Amino acid sequence: MSIARLPPRVDQLLLEQRKVSAERWTINQTASTTPWLFPGQEPARPIRSEYLGLLLRRHGFEGLASRNSARLALASDLPASVLADLTGTSISNATRWTGYARRDWLDYIASRTQT
Repeated sequence: MSIARLPPRVDQLLLEQRKVSAERWTINQTASTTPWLFPGQEPARPIRSEYLGLLLRRHGFEGLASRNSARLALASDLPASVLADLTGTSISNATRWTGYARRDWLDYIASRTQT
């Protein structure tokens, strides 16, 4: 399992949310055996992705732009096969992203054959 590094403000918001959701779950333990980080209106279910997206946009987090920036950064550091596996996309999609990053992987391939 990999650990994502988050910006300090996002990290702080998630820690606060974990505390709030843990307190809410303590009150409603009979409804669910799982303490959701983002509980829905019904405590036994997580928040719907559409509503979570709305909340994130209200706080200034644009999902598509951030996701594309992150994928481009990964594409500049990883070969297409690794990018596809890591992001759960097709190899053709990952190849397209590595093409956007314009990274030459010949050095990487050469170093892998020497080890």
